[in-house]
Amino acid sequence: MSKLQNLQQALKSSSGKASIEKPAPVETSEQAVRPATKTISSSREGKDYTGAWLNPDFGTSLRLVQIRKRQAAQGKKVYLDDIIAEALNDLFIKYDVPTVLHE
Repeated sequence: MSKLQNLQQALKSSSGKASIEKPAPVETSEQAVRPATKTISSSREGKDYTGAWLNPDFGTSLRLVQIRKRQAAQGKKVYLDDIIAEALNDLFIKYDVPTVLHE
């Protein structure tokens, strides 16, 4: 027995407390086989998330554009993903890369 093990044994015996061993968690076959399920909303089917950490002022400006577009559309709903897609397509045109059809 090493010095460290002797020291640990002496500490356990002098503390006056019985050592409590925790049983290892048992994994059932059902838990081992079950894959993590992810539900995807039908509106997100076939789409990827593309995001960035930006200054909060970008979000404020996006909301202002959304409000102005809604006013121009006489109160019809205007979605941020449509505005962002439009902005990205404008960027793609500027840099002469293919644009993407947003539905």
